[in-house]
Amino acid sequence: MTAKTRYEVLSGARSQYLKVAEEASKLTIPYLIHQDDNSSGARKLVTPWQGVGAKGVVTLASKLMLALLPPQTSFFKLQVDDTMLGQIGPEIKSELDLSFAKIERTILEAIAASDDRVVVHQALKHLVVAGNALLYMGEKGLKLYPLNRYVVDRDGNGNVIEIVTKEKISKKIIDELVPSLKKTETSYNDTDDTNTDCDVFTHVKVDKNKVTWHQEVYDKIIPKSQGKAPLNATPWLPLRFNTVDGEGYGRGRVEEFMGDLKSLEALSQALVEGSAAAAKVVFTVSPSSSTKPQTLAGAGNGAIIQGRPDDIGVIQVGKTADFATAYNMMQQLEKRLAEAFLILSVRQSERTTAEEVRMTQMELEQQLGGLFSLLTVEFLVPYLDRKLNVFQKTGKIPRIPKGVVSPTIVAGINSLGRGQDRESLGMFLQTIAQTMGPEAISQFINPSEVIKRLAASSGIDVLNLVKSMQEIQGEQQQQMQQQMAMQEQQQAPAMAAVGQKQIQAEMQMAQQQQPPG
Repeated sequence: MTAKTRYEVLSGARSQYLKVAEEASKLTIPYLIHQDDNSSGARKLVTPWQGVGAKGVVTLASKLMLALLPPQTSFFKLQVDDTMLGQIGPEIKSELDLSFAKIERTILEAIAASDDRVVVHQALKHLVVAGNALLYMGEKGLKLYPLNRYVVDRDGNGNVIEIVTKEKISKKIIDELVPSLKKTETSYNDTDDTNTDCDVFTHVKVDKNKVTWHQEVYDKIIPKSQGKAPLNATPWLPLRFNTVDGEGYGRGRVEEFMGDLKSLEALSQALVEGSAAAAKVVFTVSPSSSTKPQTLAGAGNGAIIQGRPDDIGVIQVGKTADFATAYNMMQQLEKRLAEAFLILSVRQSERTTAEEVRMTQMELEQQLGGLFSLLTVEFLVPYLDRKLNVFQKTGKIPRIPKGVVSPTIVAGINSLGRGQDRESLGMFLQTIAQTMGPEAISQFINPSEVIKRLAASSGIDVLNLVKSMQEIQGEQQQQMQQQMAMQEQQQAPAMAAVGQKQIQAEMQMAQQQQPPG
């Protein structure tokens, strides 16, 4: 079965998700998802009547982006496996940590120099709206496939079995790159000579622990288009926002709040059109009035014309109360959507404190916990594994022994968990100091344990950084010995003088006791 045929077969299962994604895109960002047709040229996109949906999508995608791939810190760390810690001394572990830090910086600098963050941010917007996106980690960087350009087949556990992508490429490029592939009527049904593009399909299959793929055009395999990779280092990353058991595709955030968006869209359109009608000024003149409509229309500002004011009127809509009802409902809908898409809304007042803003931000970030879980598993882990695999093959970083060193994700939900521990510990110490006094901390709290927990919540290894209790006790004993030695040195002259006086007194007593000779 050719890739084109397989794409058409799997498109049936995708159609319902694609339809919902198109509807969600129309309410938020219309250019993200559109119908998968073969028409070329300009597309007519309908602009939404409200911008809350677009703002919410961009805000949520940006928050996810900053949490998954933070620009200032590493989203992963390399560390020795816990089972190997007993076989490695503290000095060796410190040297390994320095080497790991160099490897981490090498990978982070390569990511910063590429356009990975740009493509990932675009993919996150597709995830928020459509719930699905496909990333390909090629040699030249990331490539994004929207939902209308790929199909995927999964097993009952959600593992990918097959992926087929579709993209349009100019026929001239295909003829130049692969002159041996020529279009024939029997192999490819394309009789429209005015169409300058042709469809290129990429067929990806998962076979046990290996991923293989190839490209087809005109139902023929393109030479040198085959590729393969281990399953744990696959360059194909089909992402989902929310999963539903038994479904091969994900569900987007916009779909969950489609009712509020539709209501806000309808109210915004009604209010805008009603306001435009209310702003229109129309005068009426009584048929029996001596004032002619032409005279009224041609009168300038401040002009004096002949007529009675009762014969002239102004048409008023008289829907102020109805407009107020619609406006209040819009305010409630906007507030609900702002909370759903984690738009920070700081209370507008003169006494809004920094602590209030910080608590609001932390509350919004805690709502991201469930969203991070799936993205960490389906994006960060395969993304890091692929990066490590490619960098080791190209020699940019040394080979990492399996079973000894384990990469750990420290962004996403893990970062939120550590941040919550740090906040809780700080509030606990602050509460003790405020209720029982600062001296209670030194009396009841173990300072070494506090330092260790703060370091753990910040992702810092305390080995050879924080002094252990044995080291502290040894230093205290050494200080006590030094103090005793100094005291002995200071008391030595006085003791010598006392001893000399005592000797002289004994000699005098001995002389007195001797009989006269």
